[in-house]
Amino acid sequence: MNMSDQQQKLFEQEFQRKQVEDMIMMYNKLSQNCFESCCNEFTSRALTKKEENCVNMCIGKFFQATQRIGLRFQEAQQTMIAGKQQ
Repeated sequence: MNMSDQQQKLFEQEFQRKQVEDMIMMYNKLSQNCFESCCNEFTSRALTKKEENCVNMCIGKFFQATQRIGLRFQEAQQTMIAGKQQ
């Protein structure tokens, strides 16, 4: 079953829209989690050094975890493909 060019274009547009939506949701969740975990001094407009370090660590851990999950997903996908080819 082949998709027409128009169907393919619609599929790609929807896929891109979904990717942007997912990215925005992930960003919002990350912001919320790091803010709730790190920001607890509301006597100043600026972040304290402690809060700034906490936010940096929070974001760093998130990206490390995301990268690790992506690698594991890739490995699992390659294993599945190799199993189907045998």
